[in-house]
Amino acid sequence: MNIKLIAFAIIGLLVSSCSNTKSVLEVTTFKTKSLNNISVFNKLDAEVETNFTAKQPGFIKRQSGINENGEYVVLVYWESLENAKASMEKFMADPSVAKYASMIDGVSMKMSRYHIEDDFNAAHSNFVEVMSFKTKADIDMKAFNKTNKNVENVFTSKQDGFLQRVTGVNENGEQIVVVYWDNKSHSDAALQPFMNNKISKEFMGMMDQSSIWMGGRYQKIKPELEY
Repeated sequence: MNIKLIAFAIIGLLVSSCSNTKSVLEVTTFKTKSLNNISVFNKLDAEVETNFTAKQPGFIKRQSGINENGEYVVLVYWESLENAKASMEKFMADPSVAKYASMIDGVSMKMSRYHIEDDFNAAHSNFVEVMSFKTKADIDMKAFNKTNKNVENVFTSKQDGFLQRVTGVNENGEQIVVVYWDNKSHSDAALQPFMNNKISKEFMGMMDQSSIWMGGRYQKIKPELEY
């Protein structure tokens, strides 16, 4: 898939994904066309961030990660929807990103934007967990939001290595949870206790099970490393 087709796919996924009243988190996952070019792709990813994305108005933070299956996640925080849209328009027309885009398997790409109220505060994170889902149709959203916050207050924030938990929702009612850790070992250690915790079970019980997307657990990429 060439850069134009990828760009059109991105537009289709994002055109109505959130309003312009809150800050925005873009979540993109994809695989590269070949696992033999990971080190090259990682370097290009760093260049895209430094030379393009970070220079756009409203840019807050961008992090990229890769999981054990070779799937990437790119998380970009923006001050507004307008900023995110403007950046995308420039991205599509910028020849400097063409090689980067050409290495992406367009069929594997998923992207969405979410309203968030959290200010990014996990600059030193090296590991991130991503999950999205819809709530059950009959759920009281006030009760859900309280339980969602209690997951952090009662359990996650008390775990070693926890840095930040970001939550949001898109126009389709899909919820996002992004949890930042200092490293993978602390994330690993918290996983089973989380599943066994009472507040976690209450939280999971509010979800439409068929809609749950366990986006993945991603190691922050560093251009000098090969995976």
